[in-house]
Amino acid sequence: MKRAMDVVMGLHDEPDYEVAIIGAGLGGICAAIKLLEIGIENFVIIDRDQDFGGTWLRNTYPGVGADIPVVAYQFTFAPKGDWQRFFATGSEIQQYALDLVAEHGLRARARFGTCVEREVFDEDNHLWQVHTADDDVISSRFLISAIGAYINPRTAPDIPGLDSFAGPIQVPSRWQHDIDMRGKRVGIVGVGSSTVQIAPAIAGEVEHLDVYQRTPQWYFPKPDFRLPKLLQRLLSGRRFANGVNGIGLAGVELGLRVLIYTPKPLFRVGGAIFDRVALWAYRGWLRYKVDSPEVREQLRPRFGAGCTRGTLGADYLPTFNRPNVTLVSNGIERITPTGIVDKAGVERPIDVLVLATGYEMFSDAETYRVGTVLGTKGFDLAEFYRDNGLQAYQSTSVPGLPNRFMLVGPYSWTGTSFHYILENSMRHIEAVIKLARARKATWVEVTQVALDDFQASISRSGANLNRYFTVNCAGSNSYFINSQGHTPYVRPWTVLQSYRRSVQFPSTAYEFKRINSPVKEIEHAV
Repeated sequence: MKRAMDVVMGLHDEPDYEVAIIGAGLGGICAAIKLLEIGIENFVIIDRDQDFGGTWLRNTYPGVGADIPVVAYQFTFAPKGDWQRFFATGSEIQQYALDLVAEHGLRARARFGTCVEREVFDEDNHLWQVHTADDDVISSRFLISAIGAYINPRTAPDIPGLDSFAGPIQVPSRWQHDIDMRGKRVGIVGVGSSTVQIAPAIAGEVEHLDVYQRTPQWYFPKPDFRLPKLLQRLLSGRRFANGVNGIGLAGVELGLRVLIYTPKPLFRVGGAIFDRVALWAYRGWLRYKVDSPEVREQLRPRFGAGCTRGTLGADYLPTFNRPNVTLVSNGIERITPTGIVDKAGVERPIDVLVLATGYEMFSDAETYRVGTVLGTKGFDLAEFYRDNGLQAYQSTSVPGLPNRFMLVGPYSWTGTSFHYILENSMRHIEAVIKLARARKATWVEVTQVALDDFQASISRSGANLNRYFTVNCAGSNSYFINSQGHTPYVRPWTVLQSYRRSVQFPSTAYEFKRINSPVKEIEHAV
């Protein structure tokens, strides 16, 4: 009754914070720093873990590290000069994140060990209510979901008998370092980025290692080396570091222009030729790295080189030259208490099982649970994505979810590092929040027309890439193609286009309101 009277009298609840950030990984850190830059200090960072770092806090398995050069695997506003190697180790990346936290005083603004169960928009008060697992409610005017691209590890793959295994089970994102695998028989299920690093790191100390492969992947050279002191000093300067990164981005820009703007008939022919040549060259690479012809044949992919993000596995392929390592590619029939039975009925005994079976991705509709993100008039984000496919204006905003933004949303990756994606998305979010604050608006919501125009642009410019992923990549099991047959992982714009359009958007793309006083101001551009 009091709530109803307050609304009638024009009284409204004030939020606890101006902005709530869900996620304390690199995305949450980037969002927090950028909010501070535009003068927003009343914010909170919420995370289910016990510290900052996200992926690099959780993943501490043997050999963990980046597969992108350090000059690109950092924020342009925070270059780090003392990287030890050209490809950073996981501990170095985690320390980089913690250094940013300390430099910007973010720890005092964080709430750790707080699991978000539901996000509900309060239409009367123009604020978000974040419901936690411990029955607390955190309210904020704006909400930034910075949970990243890899949401939850797939720790329970659909393999018969998994629950019956009697030994310890290792998961890359929750590695148990007290489990001694020296002299043990180990089975790894999965051949993605984690296995590429784990297998070479443990092969020399285990009694035997079995690697279970479902789909052959592409493993490229990793030109890693220790950075000389002179290069470290140069990379500590923002201009030099960003200049080197800019050269790399220019290469990505050129490649994307070729992919997007090549006429469709020419692209189809060119794509087929590219794949044929790449597959021929890769067979030579396998002959150079792998001794056994039988193992080489198992490792040979049957799809194009551009079908997956690609893995830098210079040390992975030679692992199969070891007498104590076996590649099994005929499928898993079941898991027993003491081993794994393949499709041929052969049981291989193991003491430790490693489930490197991937993650729930931000680009899959089923990753979004019904009832967890609720907006206006009963809008449910999971139902929307299930019925309409994944979409978000500038990869950040969805109609029906006022004041809410995503970092690493649908159609966000442009062939760059995730640091660049995060910065690009935050440029857009900053611009929208600044507009709302300038107008004293308490409600800002992207229009359906703006989203439709954005999706139409994605569809037009993505025709070549969409065909490549759905036709040339058939059978690749690529996460570029989601369970709905769509390709929302990749944004088919060039790097420069994404940069410009993140801030050069019509103000009419958003509707602005003020409690008890709607304000739909129209401007030609921001």
